[in-house]
Amino acid sequence: MLRAIKLRTEYLENPLGIDIRRPRFGWNLTGNSIKQTAFEIRAAHTEAELETCIVWSSGKIMSDHMQHHVYGGDELKSREKVYWQVKIWDENDEPGEWSEAAVFEMGLLEQSDWKAQWITGDYEAKVSERYPADEFRKVFNEDLEDMVSARLYISACGIYETYLNGKRVGNQVMTPGLSCYDVRNHYQTYDVTSLLKSGENIWDISLGDGWFRGKMGVFGSTCVYGDTTCVIGQLEIEKKNGTIVTVGTDTNFAWSNDGPVRFNDMKDGETVSGRSVPSYLGKAKLTKWDSILCSANNVPVLEQETFVPEVLKTPDGSTVLDFGQNLAGYMAFSIHGTKGHTARMQMGEMLDEEGNFTVRNLITEDTSPDFIPDYCDDTRFQTVVYICGSSEREYWKPKFCVQGFRYVKLENWPEEVKPEHFQAIAVYSDMDVTAKFSCSSSDVEQLVKNTLWSMKGNFLDVPTDCPTRERAPWLGDAQLFFDTGCYLMDFTAFFQKWMRDVFDDQAPDGKVYNIVPRGAAHGGMNEFVEGSSGWTDAGILIPYRYWKHFGDIQMIQDHYNSMKRLAEFMISRMGDTSDPELDQKLVPSEYRRYIVTTGFHFGEWNEPGSSPTDVVFPKFEEATAYLIYSLRCMSEMAEAIGEKADAERYGDISKKAKRAYQFYFIKNDRVESKRMCQYVRPLALKLINDQSAKNVQDGLKNMVEESNYHVGTGFLSTPFVLNMLSEAGDTEAAYKMLENEEYPSWIYEIKQGATTVWENWDGVASRNHYSNGACCDWIFNTVCGIRVAGENRFEIAPVPGGSLTEASLEYQSLYGKVCCAWEKDGEQIRYTVEIPVGCEAKIRIEKCGTYEREAGKYTFVI
Repeated sequence: MLRAIKLRTEYLENPLGIDIRRPRFGWNLTGNSIKQTAFEIRAAHTEAELETCIVWSSGKIMSDHMQHHVYGGDELKSREKVYWQVKIWDENDEPGEWSEAAVFEMGLLEQSDWKAQWITGDYEAKVSERYPADEFRKVFNEDLEDMVSARLYISACGIYETYLNGKRVGNQVMTPGLSCYDVRNHYQTYDVTSLLKSGENIWDISLGDGWFRGKMGVFGSTCVYGDTTCVIGQLEIEKKNGTIVTVGTDTNFAWSNDGPVRFNDMKDGETVSGRSVPSYLGKAKLTKWDSILCSANNVPVLEQETFVPEVLKTPDGSTVLDFGQNLAGYMAFSIHGTKGHTARMQMGEMLDEEGNFTVRNLITEDTSPDFIPDYCDDTRFQTVVYICGSSEREYWKPKFCVQGFRYVKLENWPEEVKPEHFQAIAVYSDMDVTAKFSCSSSDVEQLVKNTLWSMKGNFLDVPTDCPTRERAPWLGDAQLFFDTGCYLMDFTAFFQKWMRDVFDDQAPDGKVYNIVPRGAAHGGMNEFVEGSSGWTDAGILIPYRYWKHFGDIQMIQDHYNSMKRLAEFMISRMGDTSDPELDQKLVPSEYRRYIVTTGFHFGEWNEPGSSPTDVVFPKFEEATAYLIYSLRCMSEMAEAIGEKADAERYGDISKKAKRAYQFYFIKNDRVESKRMCQYVRPLALKLINDQSAKNVQDGLKNMVEESNYHVGTGFLSTPFVLNMLSEAGDTEAAYKMLENEEYPSWIYEIKQGATTVWENWDGVASRNHYSNGACCDWIFNTVCGIRVAGENRFEIAPVPGGSLTEASLEYQSLYGKVCCAWEKDGEQIRYTVEIPVGCEAKIRIEKCGTYEREAGKYTFVI
């Protein structure tokens, strides 16, 4: 018999305060049967009523699908709470037991549900000035002896922390997260029943600048979304007679900004006065913020792993804490000084060649008067300043900032520095780790660990490029890393939230911007670089890959019109002849009208041996390649949702542009280039015919061998190079490149002590930049051989090689845990494969055969 486990609502475990009116359900299976043949879902308003007072039942549905089953009851209402469970029939039509119950609760679905008002501090903010955190308080009396439950709905333009009767509400941090605030604000829902009492209650709110008003992006722009932070909160108390008492933010809240946080900034840290206590002598002001208030329907941002440091005394005499792991988060500390004593802590990623603390990899040394970004003030960058408030030991944990760091430099510390007085706390979106990888090479294992840690360090409500210098949600990084990230962590809900952000900020001409949510105002010089190929395409490629990997077509349906506008923008850039020098750059021909000839494109960013000034040169090849690929994916998605005319149009343009690509960039069925990326790209994006592909594969293998197996690709091609070597029939060359210890290579970083993936191969820039870790996709799908091949189906084809004598991957997929391991023992190789209940797999073992297998554990020996 079978039983459903791991029940999820919209990919979330028992979510509180979602606003999807017809949510979808999914589960995994356990039991001694092979597969699901049918299921029944039933739902009720209480767990006790599931057997008697059902509000909806699906009835017995003949299906082996475990995911994406839509709630079929009456349309859900605000605050409605639903329990649900599943019964499964197996291959013998034997029913199993009902699963344990899952639950979800709706949030506030209508804007009219909000009775609270936006409030702000009683001052007129100026763009050029920075302010202390705002502190709000309301004292209210209520007879709560007959209270049944209480919920708090709260959001902010800025970052909030909130307390009831002195106790912090919830465990989420950096709330409400980052969004395109001028389009929508996300609210959180908290169960606060246990925090209230009958009689006097005190509700406190602290409000910092956050992404809304603090520094954003590489140039440190401030007030990107506005200059006035504000907060809205609604406390609803349900009584036994069914009435609801509402307490909302309004002008009855007291206010002051004389609390402990004197300065706060997401990039520059905090200045804290331990002696300061809010006076609440002022009154909150009403303000207006015209945006959609809605749930993020996403996993929360939480405090995660913690680390205790080693104390270093560096050659220059500084005291530096080494936490042993580069991470994104903040440092909590206790300090014992005298009243008024000021200590300073600066966070950084590395030590310099002499072993001294430095942030020069994060702060430009360009002192040209025409280019001095705000963040060049390294006296403030990633710094916490603490002013002791007494002669007693004090404790502080930052509220309104995160830093990227492994090392912390202490200045003017008032006591002996002891490790137990400090704790680094990693902070990231609470996505389950879904890959457990091991192998005989400690370096390759470390590469996978580093990639996971870079993902953790950059997936804080949105996917960012680094948690230090920029903290920018670049679309290119995310789309190139997507296939690797699918294995490492469960980001199903995370990407549903972020893709809504992406299209919230779509430009009038249809392009999606390179960075969303934005880190600077649109327009000006920034507008020139927007819509770069390989970046803007994320609006098409992420929904496509999401569909293919998770079997979920909803994202395509939800955003199809926006994706179509993006496709038309990309098409509009073909064939423009306004450049007076175009004839010298591209010979006139019947094919030229299908080449992308306009727009700025970053191209093969960070290619070894390239110069930053290379971005000014035309990128006809790269841009046309992505046009072909994206339109082909768009055509397939249009076909899948019944948009036949669009599917034909996009497919036709893609094919014509592909012929144009071959005419201009493939000569005599070959690539004539000394750049590795120009061999990888046409193979990876399937831009050439079979004969050309064979020649280009041979050219790639020759180039890799001539380069002594160094990585020669940049941003757009590095995720594909190992896969393309394997497809070319030279997996051993891919292993040699993977295990190469010399610069430029992945293992070179490991040998230099890296604990996260670097932005540049030489480590001169950010050292926490996940995109180059996309090579792990090959480790998972080739070394360990696990690929998702559709609903409840896998392809498993491990390929041993290199110096490895064993490798193993356990992957908690959407359909259950699938495992593949192999081990060399003398002349034998032993393979072990485990297929989850309800699934099947095609297993291909070299020199052994191909097998179709259902759920179970299998061993093969060569």
